[in-house]
Amino acid sequence: MHLWTLLGGLSALGLLTHASEIEPMNFNVTSALEDLGVDVSSIPALKSFNGIQARSAEKACAAACSGLSFLYKSQVSGQNSAGYSNFTDSFWSVQQEEVQPHCVFRPTKNTEVSTAVLLSRLTGCEFAARSGGHAAFTGASSSPGGISIWFKDMNEVTLNEDKSVASIGPGNNWLSVYSALEPYGLATVGGRASSIGVGGFVLGGGISYHSNLYGWACDNVESFEVVAASGLILTVSESSHSDLYWALRGGGNNFGLVTKYNLYTIPAPKMYGGARTFLQTSFKSVINAFINVANNASVDPHAQQYVAFLQVNGTNLASAELTYTKDDSDPQIFKQFRSIPAVSDTASSKTLVEYVKYLETDNPFHLREVYWPIAVELDEAFANWVTQTFYSMISQVEGVAGIQPVIIYQAITDLILEKMSRFGGNALGLDKADGPVLLMHISTWWSDEADDEKVYAFVNSFWEKVIAQAKSVGVYNEYIYMNYASMFQDPIAGYGEANKAKLKSIAKKYDPRGVYQTLQPGYFKLEGAPVTGSF
Repeated sequence: MHLWTLLGGLSALGLLTHASEIEPMNFNVTSALEDLGVDVSSIPALKSFNGIQARSAEKACAAACSGLSFLYKSQVSGQNSAGYSNFTDSFWSVQQEEVQPHCVFRPTKNTEVSTAVLLSRLTGCEFAARSGGHAAFTGASSSPGGISIWFKDMNEVTLNEDKSVASIGPGNNWLSVYSALEPYGLATVGGRASSIGVGGFVLGGGISYHSNLYGWACDNVESFEVVAASGLILTVSESSHSDLYWALRGGGNNFGLVTKYNLYTIPAPKMYGGARTFLQTSFKSVINAFINVANNASVDPHAQQYVAFLQVNGTNLASAELTYTKDDSDPQIFKQFRSIPAVSDTASSKTLVEYVKYLETDNPFHLREVYWPIAVELDEAFANWVTQTFYSMISQVEGVAGIQPVIIYQAITDLILEKMSRFGGNALGLDKADGPVLLMHISTWWSDEADDEKVYAFVNSFWEKVIAQAKSVGVYNEYIYMNYASMFQDPIAGYGEANKAKLKSIAKKYDPRGVYQTLQPGYFKLEGAPVTGSF
């Protein structure tokens, strides 16, 4: 038996603790592939491959993709194929659709993911991995010129014997998860729109309808199944590789490819909710109601809310999405919102499946997109000032084709912050002493690539002004929510120096040669923003 195979068995027993056991100093990629049943010398494209060729990214990726195709022919799609187009055409944002990988690989099981990672190491070809593909910038989950690993076919949802844990493949979105669990009267703490993928959502935090009750998605993971850079498959939990378990709860894609998310289940009764929309004359009342609901989360944790401020045909509007996780049309906690005159209200009784389908209409596909968040103290006067500032600056993007700028307010309540300490805590660096926190983010779509820089400059200038004011009045929080972060932001830095250093140390332990930092360069790495912009 090879050492690599033996280590895999020990990992399953939770007996490995040191980096040398995860990836020995004398680690050999070819031998690791051999342990997976892959004989490199039998693959024509790799038999004659050498390190000199790896200096050419195109040749490296041609060799890697040819190797994958030799091993898993029906699961690899090259350019100009139907499978390739299905991949590129199915992204949420146009920026992601525009990426042209060398090939698309659709693994069906964890060992095939291990093989892809090892072939990337052997050839030097970069890779990216996609769960739902709901990011808003180039290369976040598709690799330009490299291997794009599409988890689409790893889409099982199963329950353990007592139905307390759902094992979820990374190819699922939240609609498929909720649909699978609904017949059992169950759900997990998950996303609020149907097409959002499980993977990035959980690894970046994961705000849910149920967050006041249970915390964020990352706080409700029983264990992860992870492909380490060595190809070794680890089961990671509070009791096994607890440091990596902590890191994966907010640390993104920096430590391995997660091939199974084992999430605690929750009851899933019918809910009640929808969007209540108000005119500008009511904005101060709406913000006051929002603040009061957030501050009273402990009184009634079934309430979840966010408020979006936007302009439609020259009219300034506030749309409050008010969700109650019981089928109650008149909970006391939302009475203040309902006392404010509204121009429309879509509230109704909904199952969780119906709710995520309904909310999907707020997230249209095939547009140019940017998300861009900051965090501040939950302060009513500051929230009002930001709203006014937003509308005073919208004219900067007048004339941009198809533009729809929106600013959205959400609260990270004291209840949510308390639950972030569960199971050893997460990597996000949020402290209850600083709560509640007001999470603000810009969500903007537009049509024409020629307007990209103008839109980015608008959002950047807006946040520069807001951050300067937040610092001057003492309400600024360095935290950046990864799942909304723009390509110009560095979420890991926002977790604080101590957490960043700890994350880097854990990455070094499990990935000593930095595979997930270098060969998988997309999305948010441990050192700096994906793009350093100048505006």
